[in-house]
Amino acid sequence: MKKLLIIPILLITITVVGQHKKQKGAGLYNTGQNSVDKGWYFGLGLTYMAAYNNETADFSDTLNPTLNYKYLADPKGKFGALAEVGMFKMTDRKFINYRDFGLTWKWFRGGEDYTAETYTNDVLTSTSTVEGSYGDHLISAHFNLGFRFDASEDLFYVNGLGLNADYHLIKGRTATPQIPTNDNYVAGPDAFLGELHYFFGIGFKTGKRLIIMPMIETPILALLPFNHIKSTHPYYNTRARPFLLRVRFMFLKKGSKSCPAVFNPMGIDPNGNGPK
Repeated sequence: MKKLLIIPILLITITVVGQHKKQKGAGLYNTGQNSVDKGWYFGLGLTYMAAYNNETADFSDTLNPTLNYKYLADPKGKFGALAEVGMFKMTDRKFINYRDFGLTWKWFRGGEDYTAETYTNDVLTSTSTVEGSYGDHLISAHFNLGFRFDASEDLFYVNGLGLNADYHLIKGRTATPQIPTNDNYVAGPDAFLGELHYFFGIGFKTGKRLIIMPMIETPILALLPFNHIKSTHPYYNTRARPFLLRVRFMFLKKGSKSCPAVFNPMGIDPNGNGPK
C-alpha cells in the first residue's frame, strides 16, 4: 500500500507544477499555444476480481479440548465485462496533458470456497464445504487526469490518476458462512462506492481519425466509504482487487492536430493561403 501511495503523491506534485500556463497565442480551440486532440470514445473490455487474501481459523473447544476446529475461506477470481462511453482531450502541455470523463457499466464476478473441519483427538471426523459466488452489475462515472508521452507520431503512452463513483444496480450474491473468529465478515460492498484509481494505456494512431488504446486500471484508495484506505472490495470472509482491462476506440474531432491531412490539389492550407 505504501508503494501505491507514491503514485498519487507524485502526480499531485506534477499537477501543482503543471498549473504554469504558456503565453497565450492563436492555438487551436483558443487554448493559447497548445495544439489539441479531442473527441469522444467508446470502450469494451473485461473485469477481473483478483483474490487478495484468504481467511483461516484454528481453535479448540474450551469445554471439550479433544475437539479441534479448522476453517478456511479461499477467494476465487473470475472474469466479467465492461462497456464505456465518454469524451477525451489531449494537449501539448509538459505535465498534465491528458484528461477524459465518461460512464462505464461494470460486471464484477468472483467467489469464495468455504471449508469447515472438525477433529476429534486430531482425527478428522467431519467436513463441510460451501461454494459462494457473486456477480454485481455497477454503473460508474469517472474523471481522469494524466501524462501522455509521445514515443512516435503514431504511438504514445499515458498514465495517471482518476476518480470513479459507482452504484450497484444489481447484486447477485450467494454467501458463504462466517468464520467464527472473523469480525470483518460482510455480504459485499456498499451500494455506493467512491475511489481513486490508477490507469495506464498505450495509444495507437491509425491513418484515419481513430486512436486505439488498450488500458488497465485498478483502484488505489477508497474514498466512500473511507475504510482505512483499503482499495480492495469485501465479499464474505475475504477481499478482492478489481482490475479493468479495456480497449478504447477514440474518435478525433475534425480539426484536431492528429487528424490526417486532407488531399488538396489546389495546395491551399487551412488558413486559406495558396502556394507561393
